[in-house]
Amino acid sequence: MTVNEFKRRFVHASASTIAKNCPDAGLPHAEPQRDEAKPLGQTVPGEAEGIQRTRVRFTGYRVRPLDPDNFSGSTKDLLDGLRHARLLEGDEPWRIILETEQVRVRKFNEQKTVIEIFYP
Repeated sequence: MTVNEFKRRFVHASASTIAKNCPDAGLPHAEPQRDEAKPLGQTVPGEAEGIQRTRVRFTGYRVRPLDPDNFSGSTKDLLDGLRHARLLEGDEPWRIILETEQVRVRKFNEQKTVIEIFYP
């Protein structure tokens, strides 16, 4: 696009906008320049160990298993109950590893939800 075409389309464009958008405006397009600075001289030492997360596993035994997203969503109240009972420090993702699984059973009286907690 020429400078005149650009000025017709963008009447109130500033000179710097015209220069950046029109190759024939007299200023070359700036190419990105790689920063040649050296990386940090020393690495910052981190913690010796990360936070150990508690693993919580919900196993649902159902005659008609639920959709995976429905079953994992139904464990929210149970997980909050474990937190309120102070069996877990918190239910944030950096504190726990949540696992859900479903097993099909034949009879309704065999239906249950098993909760296992594995502390680090």
